[in-house]
Amino acid sequence: MENNRAALILAADNSPLQVGPGPDQSSPAADEVVIKVAAVAINPSEWKMKEFSYIPLKYPHVLGSDVAGTVVKVGEEVKRFKAGDRVIGHCLGLVYGGAKHGGFQNFTTLREAVTAPIPDAASFQDAVVLPLGISTAAAGLFDDLKLQLPSANVNDDKPRDEAVLVWGAASSMGSIAVQLAVAAGYSVITTASAKNQDYARALTGGKHIAAFDYQSPSVVGDIVDHIRSAKGVKLVGAYDCVGFESSTRACAEVLHELNGGGVLPSVLVPPEASSLPAGIKAHIVNAAAPGMVAGSPGAAVWREYVPRALANGSLRMRPEPEIVGTGLDRIEEALNLHKAGVSAKKLVVLL
Repeated sequence: MENNRAALILAADNSPLQVGPGPDQSSPAADEVVIKVAAVAINPSEWKMKEFSYIPLKYPHVLGSDVAGTVVKVGEEVKRFKAGDRVIGHCLGLVYGGAKHGGFQNFTTLREAVTAPIPDAASFQDAVVLPLGISTAAAGLFDDLKLQLPSANVNDDKPRDEAVLVWGAASSMGSIAVQLAVAAGYSVITTASAKNQDYARALTGGKHIAAFDYQSPSVVGDIVDHIRSAKGVKLVGAYDCVGFESSTRACAEVLHELNGGGVLPSVLVPPEASSLPAGIKAHIVNAAAPGMVAGSPGAAVWREYVPRALANGSLRMRPEPEIVGTGLDRIEEALNLHKAGVSAKKLVVLL
């Protein structure tokens, strides 16, 4: 761990990442877990942070949120993990711990609250698509919308008479949000492009999900009509997992039409409130909440639901990974590929 190497961001100037000596990872805090990283996944926040420096950082910094690997050391208060355990984790370096808690390095430090074991049969490259999606989906659904928590043993035959709109099933965040909402017993209304309709339905094995083409000019009306035609079903919330101005507005229109207003979490900063329909309270999701906020429902999702659901296969590891290459020097390429656009897949680099 003393010989740790990292793909470093050296300054707020959008220069290419530089591979060099990384932070010493030999001394985790009491509630932390150190892992040897086997795979990292790429998220839009990373190339955007590198390009726009939207959060003040201490340089050199190590970006990266999604990791999978093997535990090498645990803090004195950690009881759930031991050296040799195979895990996934959400790195919180942008808001907690700095470079030491970034994902783009050979060894990294995780908070126990956002770390979960993975089955022996699960590959690191498949499992690494999940961590940030779990935290972000859980924060939006259960912190913000106050939905019932999911169960890995939920009765799949009949959901409650309540529905959730999840905009963007083919996004990495939406792929998890759809699954968590169904696991919590809700029917899900979601959107995806025409080519990703089958992907969206397959997230839950086709159970309790209706998918609509977000590119259709009548999509808002189609969703409203669908929910109204389902007798006795109430829309209990909407979650914008895309974060475009158009997606936030569409979700807001559905909420306004059916409920007269409501809370609208979004993965990105939403438009000004004055430009949205009356009664809509849109805000950005705090994806760090499961790892940082005491009592966050997201921490319970990580601790209780994720291990069981991965073990019994009810939580699908989606989107599927696309391997960019092996080694820290391939992360820059992966960031550029992500910036060019991805859909229904997640870019992964092996270490």
